[in-house]
Amino acid sequence: MSTNHALILIGFQNDYFAPNGVLRNVMENGDRNDQVVSRTVSLIRSLMDTSVTMLAAPIIFTDDYKELRQADGILAAIKDSGALREGREGAGVIDELHEFSDRIIEVPGKRGLNAFSNTTLARELISHDITDVAIAGAGTSIWVDSTGRTAYQMGYRVNILADCISARTSMEQDIFCSKVFPTYASVVDSTAYLESIRRNMTG
Repeated sequence: MSTNHALILIGFQNDYFAPNGVLRNVMENGDRNDQVVSRTVSLIRSLMDTSVTMLAAPIIFTDDYKELRQADGILAAIKDSGALREGREGAGVIDELHEFSDRIIEVPGKRGLNAFSNTTLARELISHDITDVAIAGAGTSIWVDSTGRTAYQMGYRVNILADCISARTSMEQDIFCSKVFPTYASVVDSTAYLESIRRNMTG
């Protein structure tokens, strides 16, 4: 049986998750980031033999950040740090995902908080007849939340994979998973999500 689920991977890039990533220490601590990568890779590997559509939406800016006009906020902080610049190692996908490159559809064009903005993500979901999306990646209160809210507003059922997302602090992670995400999404861990996919396939 096929399934109309999509896994959206946000920000699995070297500047967030590699040991020398410019933004690594901004997103929680190294141990948390490593766990997020490990669990996400495990989930992807388990989904390889399913019909779940997997999409990656990296955020990449031009070398001079000409598209950014904000003088403050997270985008200004990224510009000040020199992170996520086109053609630089930091903007590249993490090594752990390379083995899945023929299974994951890359959706380029993301420049801001929302993975639907300036990308073909909406078109991809429609073309694959998606009804349910699950979101993994960085960061919990920014890219994940913005994308999840938009998906919900577009009529998709949304799952936030709590053990596959990374926040700036533990408090932020707890608040969003317990108070914010439940207003528009189901908050599940990757194991429960995978079990639901398996049930859908055999049911």
